[in-house]
Amino acid sequence: MMGVPARSDPSAIRITQAGLIIAAVGALMVVFGLFGMVGLVMTVIGAVLAARTGLGHAWYTAVALGAGLEVIARLVAESAETLGGWLAVVASVIILCAVSLGYPTTGRAR
Repeated sequence: MMGVPARSDPSAIRITQAGLIIAAVGALMVVFGLFGMVGLVMTVIGAVLAARTGLGHAWYTAVALGAGLEVIARLVAESAETLGGWLAVVASVIILCAVSLGYPTTGRAR
């Protein structure tokens, strides 16, 4: 399908959806303390997967900001556990809000 924009390409939408779900699950794992490092890696991988398709600029910025803030929170938690924990919670809330608002659908608004 030559010349089809990325917004209507079903495979691009599926990759973006998968990346956002991976990022959201990783953010939840970080917040609830379930395999925190695995959740952090999932958040970053999900943000990268969602970025590759080029769908949604404003919400992706929020997902990327949240993923970056979670990495910083992990580094801060090594010396100041409370501050690092609060940063991780704020980052996860940012990611979850961005995913819920920017999740692409295959249907078109009428």
